[in-house]
Amino acid sequence: MWHGGTISTQQWGSSGGRTDPSTRDLVAFPVFVFFLTHLGLLVLTALAPNTLSSPNIAGNASALPHGDILRQLGDWSAPWFRFDARWYVSVVQHGYHFGAADVANTNFMPVYPALIWLVRPLTGGSPWLAAWLVANAACVAAFVALYRWALLRWTPAVAKRIVILFAAFPFSYFLMAPYAEPVFLLLAVAAFLFAEMDRPVLAVLAASFATITRPVGLALVVGLAAFYLQRRRPRLAASSLLALIPLIAYIGYVWTSFGHVGAVVIPHSPGWVAAHGSVLDTLRSQFSTPLQPMDRVDAATAVLFLASGIAVWHKFGWGYGVYVILGVLLPLAHGLVSMERYVVVLFPAMALWGSWENRLGQALLFCVSLFGLVIFAVLFTRGYSVF
Repeated sequence: MWHGGTISTQQWGSSGGRTDPSTRDLVAFPVFVFFLTHLGLLVLTALAPNTLSSPNIAGNASALPHGDILRQLGDWSAPWFRFDARWYVSVVQHGYHFGAADVANTNFMPVYPALIWLVRPLTGGSPWLAAWLVANAACVAAFVALYRWALLRWTPAVAKRIVILFAAFPFSYFLMAPYAEPVFLLLAVAAFLFAEMDRPVLAVLAASFATITRPVGLALVVGLAAFYLQRRRPRLAASSLLALIPLIAYIGYVWTSFGHVGAVVIPHSPGWVAAHGSVLDTLRSQFSTPLQPMDRVDAATAVLFLASGIAVWHKFGWGYGVYVILGVLLPLAHGLVSMERYVVVLFPAMALWGSWENRLGQALLFCVSLFGLVIFAVLFTRGYSVF
């Protein structure tokens, strides 16, 4: 719990006293939530072909090869290997390339592909199975870390509610797909968890890996620095900027290898919206033509999380507020596209909602979130571009 600038690592006992949480307490519940939601989504998406036709867009088809060992175990996992999954695997199989839109993969940062490469020998050489295992292992670890973080501030009942709401978030299906989001989420939660536990070296280390996992890692680094500034620890705030070294090194690598300093953030496909000057200029360009349904979802999501970021700033402190606000503003520099993927890792916002002490409000929030998760997960696994 939060007490005047210090963190207690104890939780509330049933008698109102304080007890040290056991390893079983810290792990069992988030692992249960992980398996319950993931098994539920697997069953749901396996039945989806009976209720919803595919858009039959060639580029949206499953990238999982028919001869892969994972495909031989059944078609249950194939619907999840869509869109960017093949780009991450391409880094493992062929390394980085830069050039035409259908070739460049330099914006798929190296931590997730590196983990796939490390696990690949354990999967019979299948990078696809390795990608699936890494993403799901990172997701369950992120749930455990999130629960541990929440216990530092709230009672176990509230901490459990936060984990449940996070798992039921409409776009949490990205944490089940072979994408980098679950790895980034784990690193982001770990960075703030270590910071709260006064382990700055581990906090900076987690943030440093995050900078080369997803482009919004910069938001995490600035948020971590703000976290220490609010606590009047300027040296640690300055030290937090050391987490940018891996990102600078990666930018240097792609620059020297391909002669393009911006190759890290270059759109890789025609579906991406290139930046048009400032963030405001880019946003104006989004509304110069009639909005499509997902454009409206993107815009509403951005507004919701910006507003939540302001509330997080006031309730949780500078660091968390900066992380959420920058986590929205940085991707807006390239437009509204994929906003759902960017916000799914902004856990302080969802913790804010989960800590709301209103039973009816919580019930409605959970039901709406779960309904959204079901709808978007089915659409995604059927090949619809719902991001």
